[in-house]
Amino acid sequence: MEKIQIMDTTLRDGEQTKGKSYSAAQKRRVVEYLLTELGVNRVEVTSARVSDGEQKMLQSVMAWARENGYEDCIEVLGFVDGKLSVDWIADAGGRVINLLCKGSLRHCQEQLKKSLHEHLADIKQVVAYAVERGLTVNVYLEDWSQGMQNSPDYVQNLLTGFIRNNLPIKRVMLCDTLGVLNPWQVEHFIRQVDEWHPALILDFHGHNDYGLATANTLAAAVTGLVSGVHCTINGLGERAGNASLDEVVVNINDHTDMGVDVDESKLRTESRYIAVMSGQRVPPNKPISGQNVCVNTAGVHADGDRKGDDKGPLYQHPKLKPERFGAVLEHSLGKLGGVASILNNAERLGIILDRDDAKKISQRVNQLGDEGRIVTIADLPYLIAEILNQPEHIIFEVEHADSHSATSKRATTSATIKFKGRKSEIAGHGDGGFDAFMNALRKWANRRKNVVVPALIDYDMSIPPGGNSDALVQVVITWKGVNGEGEFQTIGVHSDQVLAAIDAAKSAMNVCNQNHHS
Repeated sequence: MEKIQIMDTTLRDGEQTKGKSYSAAQKRRVVEYLLTELGVNRVEVTSARVSDGEQKMLQSVMAWARENGYEDCIEVLGFVDGKLSVDWIADAGGRVINLLCKGSLRHCQEQLKKSLHEHLADIKQVVAYAVERGLTVNVYLEDWSQGMQNSPDYVQNLLTGFIRNNLPIKRVMLCDTLGVLNPWQVEHFIRQVDEWHPALILDFHGHNDYGLATANTLAAAVTGLVSGVHCTINGLGERAGNASLDEVVVNINDHTDMGVDVDESKLRTESRYIAVMSGQRVPPNKPISGQNVCVNTAGVHADGDRKGDDKGPLYQHPKLKPERFGAVLEHSLGKLGGVASILNNAERLGIILDRDDAKKISQRVNQLGDEGRIVTIADLPYLIAEILNQPEHIIFEVEHADSHSATSKRATTSATIKFKGRKSEIAGHGDGGFDAFMNALRKWANRRKNVVVPALIDYDMSIPPGGNSDALVQVVITWKGVNGEGEFQTIGVHSDQVLAAIDAAKSAMNVCNQNHHS
């Protein structure tokens, strides 16, 4: 199978997302994970001449890359500025420059105030010096999409100039800088470039201003004429962002005769890490990595999934099974879910219900839904206790909690908890009140058998609009799933953020310890 290279530019183009800036340590961690774990082929890490800190970051990344054989996989955006960008990159140990050239007549004339001949002469000078300093040169054609629409002769003559001057350019990277193209235009324009100069090695770089970045990148891949495509994790980038790495990878694998080297099972993990690092939340309904994409809500879907055949659940496409991406199929509780959803969630907790009991609980869930309440798997033990008079499913309770934080010391939390009817006093320190509570809980659990403390994946807090200091705080925590499979969420509400989070943790403890109940 022919492979298409994935160049990830989360740390360069993705950092152009409004209000985003990554530390050197964060960038190095992402580079290492992308190359050694996720399996992307190349990583663009920064732009030349940004700051002294970025140059030191590049030095650190290149030191790691040399030790591990990834020197040629680290790329840096450079500019047509004489020796300045080349020296900045080379002095930091960089090996690859992605030279930003003008791919449209308008950009060349209006921004640079130069003719094609003058711009080409400047490019020739920079390329020659880059080679002298030992750099591999790729060329970005910025605004190539509008160049092909409005000044194709300029684009053709620029590329012809590269060839006639024997410029040692490895890749020509075609940029839909403003995300203006549709898939049919992408295919047509790439074929046109190939007709002009079939020996060129092409990459495609798409933006998402029309919501077509993934489709356009797929169209580029389908031509069979591009060797690489550019993506960012979670589609980060300026304005509407870039093509999202997870969507591009899955679409190339499923909708073309080509493949990629990326490990799909790790896409969601890196998506969540970048979301936390960037502060840019992943929309719950985002394809592949969104919180909701492995969740069926409608009752007919839950029922159909229970009646699947050897091909799997009826309402799950065989190619998009959650297990492919390190997740599991879930069924949302709510007034649309019906009896089948109750049974599926109870079984996930290891609780066996007959259909009549599930029907009673479903009726209560419907009532709560009509009141606007969100019902999750974490509420099921409480509903069973309320409706079926089976309080033994409430395994874990927090009777009292007290938290203290100060600017000069670590936070402390003490609490009285009850597990299977037995009271315990716990106390701990942490970076915040909730962290102190979880540390205390883990310390207590380590002294006991068959007690599971769930692993926290994500933490989100919100308050009603208006900014009142005494408003209720809602904390939504995402945890590693029951028996380590998938994920689940719990919700805590309180006027105090720490106590709201502790309430959410209490529900999670009840979810994760159902299978250990005897």
